[in-house]
Amino acid sequence: MAAVRTPRWHGSTLPSGARVILAPLPGRTSVAVTMLFGVGSRWEPLRLAGISHFLEHAVFKGTERYPDSRAVSEAIEGVGGVLNASTDKEVTNFWAQVPRQRLELAIDVLTDLVLAPRFDWEEMERERLVVTEELSMYLDQPAEVVQMDFDGLIWPGHPLARDPAGTRPSLRRIGAAQLSRYHSSFYRPERLVVVISGGFSPQRALGLLERRLEPALGAPRGAASFPALDGGSPSPLERAGDVKVRRRRAEQTHLLVGVRCSSYLAPDRWTLDVLNTALGEGMSSRLFLELRERQALAYDVHSFTSRHRDSGALAVYLATQPERAPAAVAGALAEIRRLAQEELSAAELGRTKAQIEGRLLLQMESAGALSDFLGNQELLTQEILSAAEVVENVRLVTAGQVQALADELLAGGGWRAAAVGPRVEREELLETLQAGASN
Repeated sequence: MAAVRTPRWHGSTLPSGARVILAPLPGRTSVAVTMLFGVGSRWEPLRLAGISHFLEHAVFKGTERYPDSRAVSEAIEGVGGVLNASTDKEVTNFWAQVPRQRLELAIDVLTDLVLAPRFDWEEMERERLVVTEELSMYLDQPAEVVQMDFDGLIWPGHPLARDPAGTRPSLRRIGAAQLSRYHSSFYRPERLVVVISGGFSPQRALGLLERRLEPALGAPRGAASFPALDGGSPSPLERAGDVKVRRRRAEQTHLLVGVRCSSYLAPDRWTLDVLNTALGEGMSSRLFLELRERQALAYDVHSFTSRHRDSGALAVYLATQPERAPAAVAGALAEIRRLAQEELSAAELGRTKAQIEGRLLLQMESAGALSDFLGNQELLTQEILSAAEVVENVRLVTAGQVQALADELLAGGGWRAAAVGPRVEREELLETLQAGASN
C-alpha cells in the first residue's frame, strides 16, 4: 500500500488552559474554525435532560456583540461562510468555515457565541418551542425512534441511554437561569479544544486567539454550580437478551440489533473497525450483498459503531417489510456468526483495510473533517494519532483477531433488538434474537 501522509498540525495550550490545534492546508481558499467543548448529554441531571442541546441552540439567539440571531448568522453568511453546531453525548461542537481572509471574523463570532451568550428570558421561552419541535421531528422518524429505544436497551438507566434532544417534560423545566448556570459550569477553558484548519498562517491565527479568545476565557462566568456527574461507567447488563417493540402504523419496520462493544480507548478498537467495515459499511459489505442483493430482505441495511470513553455498541440497522423482520434479524446475526466461524480471506481483509484507509485519506482533504479528526481525538483521548498511525494500526489487524472478536461478541450474550413498525411480535423477535445470537 502507498505511504499515508497526514497534514501537518501543531498543538499548544493557551495560558487559560484551552488547547489549540493548528493544521494549515497550503493552497486552500477557505479556513475552518472549530470549538469543541467536553460536555454533552451524559453530563446532564436527569430532570434537565437535553440542556446541553438546548444550550447549543440558545447561544445563537444573541451575544454581547451580536445582539440577536440575525446579527449572528449575517456576520458569517454575509461573507459567504457557514456557521453551525451539534451536540452529542460527550461533545458539543461549534464551527464556522469562511474565506481565508475572514479568519479573524470567524474567531470573533465563535468566541462571542460560546463565551458571551445572552440568555434573555423571552428569547429562551421562544427557543424552547423550537427545540421541542425538533424533538417532535425526531419522534416522527422511525429510524430515530428505534435508535432511542436501542440505546435504552444497551445502556439501561445510564445517561448514555438518553437522547441528546431530551424529553418534553425535561425541556419544560429548562429556563434562562438553568442555561446560565449550566454554561458557567461547563463552558470552561479546561473543557475546550480549538481547531483551525485550511488556508491560514499559524502565527497569525495563534495571535488572534491570544488577543480575542484568551480575554474571554478569563472573564468571570460564575461558579461551577452543576456537578460534573456522568453516571460512571455503565453497569453490566443483567439479562442475556432483550427486545423492545414499538407499534406504529407505517409501511416498513425499522430494526436495530446489536451488542455492547469496546470504547474508543480500547486496544481492540482497530479490530472492531475492520470487523464493522467488512460486515456492514457500503454496498460491497457482507450485509448489503447477502441481505439486500441476494435475499432482498431489506432496502437499507448497514452496521455501525457508537463508542464512548468507557463503553460502546456495535449495531445493525434494517428497514424491511413487517412480516420479514424476524428473517432480517436472523440473517444479520448469521453474517456475524459467519465472521466468528470463518476467518476473512486475505483478499477480503485487504479490501476492507484499503476501504478504511481510503475513507480516512478522503477525510483529510476536507478542512472541516480534518478539524473533527484532530479535535475529537484531543478532547476525548488527550492523544492525537496521525492518519498514518491510524492506518498502521489498521494494517496490523489480522484475520484471526477479527474472528476472535466476532466470537467474543457472540459469546457475551448481551444482544439487544429494537423495532418500530406495524405487526411485529415481541416474543417472535426475542426468540429469533436468542437463537441467532447463541454461539
